[in-house]
Amino acid sequence: MSVINENISIKIKEVRFMSWDIASVQVAARPYHALALRLCGSASFSNGNINSDTNTGDVFYMPANCSYKATYQEKNEILVIHFESDLISEMENYRLNNFHIISILFYRLFDIWNKKEDGYYYSSLSVMCEILENISVQQSSSLRAETTKAFHDAIEYMEKNYTSVECTVEEIVAKARMSNTYFRKLFLRKFNMRPIKYLISKRLIYAEKLLSTGKYSIKEVAEMSGFCDVKYFSRVVKKEYGVPPSKLYCQITKY
Repeated sequence: MSVINENISIKIKEVRFMSWDIASVQVAARPYHALALRLCGSASFSNGNINSDTNTGDVFYMPANCSYKATYQEKNEILVIHFESDLISEMENYRLNNFHIISILFYRLFDIWNKKEDGYYYSSLSVMCEILENISVQQSSSLRAETTKAFHDAIEYMEKNYTSVECTVEEIVAKARMSNTYFRKLFLRKFNMRPIKYLISKRLIYAEKLLSTGKYSIKEVAEMSGFCDVKYFSRVVKKEYGVPPSKLYCQITKY
């Protein structure tokens, strides 16, 4: 379960500013969780087989009852929230796009907590909820951006390689790094047709151009257009145009 979860309970213990110089230390397990905004510096944390890096502007979550090795490659400064919770999770780094907003929230929480004016605890909880909300929103935004880029990279791969028999729908989906179902949903939304139909249509258009030159045999056109064999190519052409490739060539040359 991630710290960004609406079902967890939270009890803030303290909000602190902390700093370190270059160091490598072994930290004993503590009975509380930590959520830290790194104001400057970078660090690496390891616990058994789990390793994580964090840099300036990142928010890092360290779970309770977790001993770890910390390596600080340079001077580090953080604002950290120590809290109790029923959360069970592993260390996690959140790389955010908008450091300005998250830093304002951390500084506001630090100020409220340490001034300890009337009602400070409830105000602190409110701001911490804002922090978690902002992390969640920024993470979702980053994920959408990554998904969009991966999808467009996959489409670009298809546009450049559709004449290769190795360019299959499965290969394109793998390039997009997403599930087959989700990729097909995005593809249908963008092109208003299924990926396989789009791929075949691209190959057929290219095959028409090759046939129109009169330089290549039907077998050669099939191979050069990305069809796995000439029989399959002939079936696709007959289904799409109502005539076999040899007759299609005759039709093309009439125009």
